[in-house]
Amino acid sequence: MLVYRISGQRFANDLSGTGARLNGGRWNSVGLSLLYAASYRSLALLEILVHTTNNYVPDDLMLITIEIPDTILIKEILHEEISDELNRKKAQAQFQTIGDKWIKSQTSLILKVPSVIIPEEFNYLINPLHKDFHKVKIKETKLFRFDERLVLK
Repeated sequence: MLVYRISGQRFANDLSGTGARLNGGRWNSVGLSLLYAASYRSLALLEILVHTTNNYVPDDLMLITIEIPDTILIKEILHEEISDELNRKKAQAQFQTIGDKWIKSQTSLILKVPSVIIPEEFNYLINPLHKDFHKVKIKETKLFRFDERLVLK
């Protein structure tokens, strides 16, 4: 299975989840490493866009294609399981609680979660501390440029 990330060039080959550990994220609290990836390149782009402020988009972005073996167990959270939280604006803490518990449980390498942006599509959370993490590989990195029409003027 292939999943996708967009990150700054400096961090393109970093799969450690350090950024999420230092800053926290929707699915993890500060202090817990987690690697966020998307099911599609376009969803990875949308995830970057919703976190872009002041119409500034870095010009050193890379598209990273990550390969996960098909034999890896993937735990999935269905949209229906979290639909109430998805509809609430300030549900961050509930998502972090779910993610933190999953990270600590070490029950699977991957957690498949509905995208908040497009609930019918999925993000893949990868636990870099899981025993099978060594099986996750970067397949390709390449320069990524935003189409300037995507940035508000």
